[in-house]
Formats: sequence, structure tokens, C-alpha cells
Amino acid sequence: MSSRRSGALVWIPIGAAFCAGSMGARDARAAAAPDLVPSGSAAQEYQAPPLGQIRGGRDSDPLMAQVVAEVHRAAAAVRAPAPLRDGRLDLVATDIARATVAKRLPSFDAIAFLVHHYGIVEPEPYIVMMRSSPGGDGSLLLDLRKQVPSVFKMGDWRRMGVGVKRGADELIAVLTLQPQNLELRALPRRLPSRGTVTLVGRLLGRFAQPAVLVAAPRGGVRNLAMSARKGRFELTVACDSGDGVYQLEIEGDDGHGPGVLANFPLYCGVEPPARIAVSGNEVTRRQDAAEAERELLALINRDRAAAGLPALQRDARLQEIARGHSREMARTGEVVHVSDKSGGAADRVRAAHVSPFPRTLAENVGRAFSTVEVENGFMGSPSHRANILNPDMTHVGIGVVVGQAEGEVVPLFFTQLFAGW
Repeated sequence: MSSRRSGALVWIPIGAAFCAGSMGARDARAAAAPDLVPSGSAAQEYQAPPLGQIRGGRDSDPLMAQVVAEVHRAAAAVRAPAPLRDGRLDLVATDIARATVAKRLPSFDAIAFLVHHYGIVEPEPYIVMMRSSPGGDGSLLLDLRKQVPSVFKMGDWRRMGVGVKRGADELIAVLTLQPQNLELRALPRRLPSRGTVTLVGRLLGRFAQPAVLVAAPRGGVRNLAMSARKGRFELTVACDSGDGVYQLEIEGDDGHGPGVLANFPLYCGVEPPARIAVSGNEVTRRQDAAEAERELLALINRDRAAAGLPALQRDARLQEIARGHSREMARTGEVVHVSDKSGGAADRVRAAHVSPFPRTLAENVGRAFSTVEVENGFMGSPSHRANILNPDMTHVGIGVVVGQAEGEVVPLFFTQLFAGW
């Protein structure tokens, strides 16, 4: 029996006065929009610098400083560290605000593009979007004051950025928040054909057991060998599968299973994109867990078919196990592989007396606002992608559970439990 671990994917847009996120293939109404061109210059390097090394620039709008003050006040009230301003996240927040029209937030892919454009290696930020009528600064801040304390229950936020857009019909403020669980020495975003780069970094806090995975331009995911000691790691990455985009992922384990600490593209022999086509998704509250499970199975098999792999069969036993784990995550609000109550995926399968026990077992878990959003996120992560496209898998159980309402939207908790017999 072999079991592949994967990181927990969490992309969590949450709203105060206004919360936006894509809501599913059936309910989302795509809005055509011009290409998104970042407002700031592209970073030449990626870096996860020591905390405090990167600061925000000069505020372009007085509301930005007021939002920061509210966040710091809320952090103090719950005795959490106040996140530090990161000028790169300011630019991400500004461009999200610029690209938001009415109740449509830029897509997952567009936000990932912005994060990478500005040289950020951590996964996409937690987004708080606030919307008011022109001149409604006071009401916007009041709504933020009511909502932001709960944000600190969702993560250990160490960096923040703020962006503001004042339009003729609306005022939009965007707050972006990220944890920081590793330090990574600066490395170029672009390499020449057949180039190499050395990754040097260390895990922070409770994270240990570093792992680095790379997805090559034409498929295939490798777990790279490295030198690691006490959370510090060093390894060489080579453009050894031709020109194109190599997706790198850095994982660490905090006792609840491996988590994705960084996920970013290296451009080998090709130029990084300077713009991205944007479509947005309209906010809706409608959620149907059973329909979401059917949609996600179809998306998984679509992605496997594109890779020339056979479809996975739905297994009712695995589905009940997956639903149980998603229920637990929805109840606790934590997206983890290893539960204090039920253990890991293998423990849950044994407890359900599944016989014969699978030869191969893997699990993807996530929290998002639609099946399309979570599948795109999984496929953009080398470890999750490897599970979906594992040729040894034959069956899958998908569990989707509706979480508690957050402003205008309701999150979904996802578990994909793969097995090979």
C-alpha cells in the first residue's frame, strides 16, 4: 500500500459590507472585461523575506491608513500579532479593486497572476472586500469594524495590503491578508532555456519536514530531493523538461498534515505574462452540496481525460468518509488532513471498515465558494494535481459540506478521497 500526502488548499475571499467569490458553474454569470494589466511594474525576483523587511508605500488614499488602523485595532482586541504592511500586497489589493465591477470579483487565475507578478510566493491571499456608495467612507469602516475581528479566527495573518477604488457609482476597498510560514531567499522569476536556480529557505513556526514539488510544462509532478535540516532546505531546480512554465510548490507539516506554504511559477525560456484576460463571477448565496459533488466529479474526470487518463468511479463508501471529514472541517473552520478527532485519511478509511483496503490512497481538502474555483486551485497546485492525475487511482469519494454564511456568501468545504484497487 502506498499513500501520497498533499497540502491543504485554502483560498478564502470573505466580505464585510460586500463579499465576493465565484459561486459555481450553474450560478456564476461571467462578465466580459478588458485584459487586466497590473498597475505596478513586474518583480524581477520572487522572495519570502524576513518579516518586517517589506513595507507598504505611501498611501494613495487616506482610507487605506484607516483600514490598516481598524485591522490593527482588531488584532489587539483578540491578542493576535498585527499584520505588517507589504507593498506588494498593496499593489495586489489595488489591482483587485480596479478590476472589480459591481459585484464581480476577478477570477482565481487573475488573482494568482497578480500575486506572482509582484514576486509573492505564498498562495493567493485571504480577501476582504468592502463596497459602499461614493463618499461612504464612514459606513464602510463601520462595517469593517464589525466584521474584521472574526477574520483573525481564520488564520495567523502576518502580512497585509490595502487598495481603494473611488468610482462614480461606488467606493471599493480591498484588504488582502497572508500568513508567512517560510523564508525564501530571492530567486529570479525567469530563467534561460536549460537554466538552473538554487532554492534556499527555512520553514517558520510549527512547520517542519520541508518538501518541494515541481510540475513540468507538459505534465508530470516530481518530488525533488533536497538537503534539509531543522526546517532549513537547499536544492537546485533545473529547466530540464524543455521551455515553458514550471510550477513549484513548497510544503511543510505542522502536525495536521502537509500544508502548501508557497506555490509559484518559474518561466524557463519564456517571458512571464504581462496581462491576463479577466472574467468575473457574480455573488450569489445559492449552494447545493449534492449538486456540487456531482459537478466536482465531472471536473475531476474532465481533467483526467485531458491528461489521457481513465475516469474515476464514484465509490459510496469513500464518499461517506469524505463527507464526514468535510462536516468536521465545516464545524471547526480548519482545513486539515489530520484531525484531532478522526486522524488522517488512512485512519478514517480503516474506521469505516473498507475492505479490501486500497493499495493507493490520497486526499485533497479545501475551502472555497464553488467547485470550479476549488478544482482550478487543486490543478494549480503540484501536489493536489498529482493526486487528481495519479494513474494508479481507480475510485473517488467526494464530500461537499456547506459552511456558515459569511456576509453575502456561503463557503463550501471539500474533500476528495482517492483510492486505487
